[in-house]
Amino acid sequence: MTRSPLLIALLAVSCFTGAQAATPAAPATLTATTAAAPEVSFDGLQRRESKTFTDLWVRKYFDVRSYRKVIFAPPHIEYRPIMKGDTSGQQAFSLTKRQKDSLNEIVTAAFKEELAKSQHFTLTDEPGLDVLTIRGDLVDVVSFVPANANGKNDPLTVPEVGEANLVLELYDSSSDAIMVRATEHVVAKHEPDTKTAAEAVKATALQWATILRERLDAAASIPLNP
Repeated sequence: MTRSPLLIALLAVSCFTGAQAATPAAPATLTATTAAAPEVSFDGLQRRESKTFTDLWVRKYFDVRSYRKVIFAPPHIEYRPIMKGDTSGQQAFSLTKRQKDSLNEIVTAAFKEELAKSQHFTLTDEPGLDVLTIRGDLVDVVSFVPANANGKNDPLTVPEVGEANLVLELYDSSSDAIMVRATEHVVAKHEPDTKTAAEAVKATALQWATILRERLDAAASIPLNP
């Protein structure tokens, strides 16, 4: 049977004071062992340890198992700004509005297609007590290679995306209150058979959408937060 450090300490104190009975021992002072209050975010979520997510925040008493459907909210895509004097890492390239619009369409389609494959949730357009609204945003998106840099004709004129932070947010559709926020750093894995920037970004969007779906299904196993 494994004994806690506190129990072992108490046993050691008892043995020591028994052996020194001739010399009255000063009363032992024990440090309070109550658990520290959980870290709480500005919107009422508590930080949780997770082997699945890089960073996880969950609302107290939230139980994802009481939800069966999800409403898909189009993702918000936020790009890393080009800052003068920033010499860290690889050079990033700014994107045109057309490139951003193309990337948004591709990512939205990939996310929606993948969410339809969820093993725990079905897509719906109607809010309800058993319905979550899901957002899979991409933050700090970086393009290390400008579109058409390889000289090939690419009608979509999309950038080759390098990396981003995937932010998964779950909202209760009845109250619009956020229930879960989880983050994951994702890096593009370009397949050798992709011929254009459009094919590369579609493959990346599908890869990230698959991560989103897998993480959402993993959320269904999050234990009840007491």
